Amino acid sequence: MDKAPLVSVVICTYNGEKYLRAQLETILQQTRVPSEIILSDDGSSDGTLALARTVLGGRSDLSVVVTTRDAPLGPAGNFSSAFGLATSPLIALADQDDLWHPKKLERLGQVLEQDETALLVHSDAALVNESGQRMDSLSHALAMTRSERRALCSGGALEALLRRNLVTGATTMIRSDLLRDALPVPEGWVHDEWLALVAALHHGVRFVEEELIDYRQHGANQIGATRLNAAEAGERLREGRSSFFARKAARNRALSNLVALAPAWLQPGDKDALIGKCEHDEWRSRLPRTHLPRVLPVLSRWFSGHYSRYARGLVDVLRDLVLSD
Repeated sequence: MDKAPLVSVVICTYNGEKYLRAQLETILQQTRVPSEIILSDDGSSDGTLALARTVLGGRSDLSVVVTTRDAPLGPAGNFSSAFGLATSPLIALADQDDLWHPKKLERLGQVLEQDETALLVHSDAALVNESGQRMDSLSHALAMTRSERRALCSGGALEALLRRNLVTGATTMIRSDLLRDALPVPEGWVHDEWLALVAALHHGVRFVEEELIDYRQHGANQIGATRLNAAEAGERLREGRSSFFARKAARNRALSNLVALAPAWLQPGDKDALIGKCEHDEWRSRLPRTHLPRVLPVLSRWFSGHYSRYARGLVDVLRDLVLSD
């Protein structure tokens, strides 16, 4: 019987001293022990590095690499840099403040081993507060629909991910092969959503509907996931059109560049979907500055299916009707 592929764990840190020990201990206690741990620190000013070296030092059963830098790169840049240090065929992503359930690596690794077409697998998570008390599930906080779950489980994730990101890096394991097509992470994208999109273009995203980590939510999260309350949702809807579509434009430049490069793995139907996404966002950015003239074109576009195919349906219909410059 062939040995299971080796697994690298890539964990990125920034001033994470408060929760890091607990996270590292749950990584070291996995039923499937990783072959190496890459800890890439983004210029912490607290005791993160000293703690990491204390917890990971002296481990003879795995390789440990700890790196740091003076000028922070941010989460996407930090992970991109750390990926280049991983040597195993499978790579699990880790945040600095979560708690892994004991069988996380075992369970995600099984999916990639049993399905050769899978490039990225992610799981559900338990959302917990600062003290570790459960608040919700990640899938419920994201209001993940049944159709989105089916798409994520069946290799048809592209349609769902063009509307919004549903993949959380802390729950994710990838094949290292994915990095050849996904790096560098382009401007405007977070590392996990870009990895997921590229994997989806290969029809290689899979979803495990099990909570395999405690995903800690607290005031210092660099990236988090909680259900918006009414005030926060209203605030997002009040964001100016110029700033909202400037962010969209940066992201869509990456999609347009991918279409222009036309890699051999990009299938014609998926290429058309990327073009359609970019064209729809460009159309939205050119809507009239005043509200009333937007009503008929937005409703027409909604009824034609564009908002359901390339945006978040009624949420973005309302956004385009109420956003001001």
